[in-house]
Amino acid sequence: MRGKILFVAGLATGYVVGARAGRQSYEKIKRRADQVWHDPSVQRGVTKAEDFVAEKAPIVGKKVQEAASDAAHAATEKVKSATSKDTP
Repeated sequence: MRGKILFVAGLATGYVVGARAGRQSYEKIKRRADQVWHDPSVQRGVTKAEDFVAEKAPIVGKKVQEAASDAAHAATEKVKSATSKDTP
C-alpha cells in the first residue's frame, strides 16, 4: 500500500512539474519545427519526394493490384483443391 501511495505521489509531482515547464518546452519545440519545415532546403526535399511519389505511384499501384489478383487466384485454387479432396 505504501508503494502505491508513493507511486501516485510521484506521478502527481511529475505532472505538476511537467505542466509548468511543459507549455514553454512545447512552444519552443513547435517554433523550431516550424523554422525547420519552412527552410528552403527542406522544402526542396519535400518537393522532390512529392515528385518521386507522383511518378512512381502508378507503377506501385499496378504491382499491388497484380499481387492482390495473384493472391486471390492462389487462394481460390487452394479452396477448390481442399474442397475437392473432401468430396468423395
